[in-house]
Amino acid sequence: MPAIGFRCPNGDTVKFNECLNGNCGHRCMALPALNAAEKSTHHWYGKFSVTTLLKPTRMVYLEHLRDYYVDPLGGIAAMIGTNSHKAFEDSSPDGWMTEHRMTDDITSGAFDAYDIKNQVLWDFKFFRSARIARCLGMKPRWTKKVVTRGKYKGQERWEQVWEPGGVREVMDIALQLNYYRYMMENEGLPVKAIRVNMFLRSSVDAEAKKMGLDKPSYIVPINFISLKWVRLYFETKNRMLQEALESDKCPPPCSSTERWNSSKSFPNRRCALWCSVNEQCDFYKTHWCGNHNKGMDTE
Repeated sequence: MPAIGFRCPNGDTVKFNECLNGNCGHRCMALPALNAAEKSTHHWYGKFSVTTLLKPTRMVYLEHLRDYYVDPLGGIAAMIGTNSHKAFEDSSPDGWMTEHRMTDDITSGAFDAYDIKNQVLWDFKFFRSARIARCLGMKPRWTKKVVTRGKYKGQERWEQVWEPGGVREVMDIALQLNYYRYMMENEGLPVKAIRVNMFLRSSVDAEAKKMGLDKPSYIVPINFISLKWVRLYFETKNRMLQEALESDKCPPPCSSTERWNSSKSFPNRRCALWCSVNEQCDFYKTHWCGNHNKGMDTE
């Protein structure tokens, strides 16, 4: 089932109709913005989409069967991305296909753009600076720095710096676009290359520059993955989800990687900040997820 309301910035929850009818005593955005955020929650094409199947199975299961609330500010971010895609679609030159929806026996999905002449699949992503830096292969490292001015001049401070040489963190993007490639080739649309145009959500500010980013747009090539393996991956993800829904048995907790559990100081970061159904999840309730339930198990 879809989301039923907003989780307000102050932590309260309110049903969509109550909020949009003006029955909320602490308005966080103007009504046109809230209407747009609510509309961004409606996405169903008869099958679970490619991007939905990329999410953790437990998360999708709970979103499908439980009532939940969404962050209105997150909805605005999604709306901005959607409207930007629409602007790109309207500006596409002759010889390009855009926003073409495809379906097969497993799932459905729509690619952003396809350069027919050069047979290049394009995707547009709007990311924060850290995500783009990691996609480019930048990696963070802590180093000591002597403060040269101000109150702490002459003292050493730890500073995080980003440097090249890391692994490009694009696996989820590669899975998505290679499955699009699989469906496209089944429709007679050959793909010789895959490119992602990534845009900074913010400007090239001081934080972005620290991460080695000096421009608001980057083109990132995506390598091909065996279509047989990609097909098996999505087939397995869909089967696990369908079995859980049919049996009404909640899937196992998300994996450590899916929970973004790479920081000792902020474990299970996705559970704490980026999961709309965390309050429906027993793992979240019984483990230390971010700053939630401190002192409990983290694994």
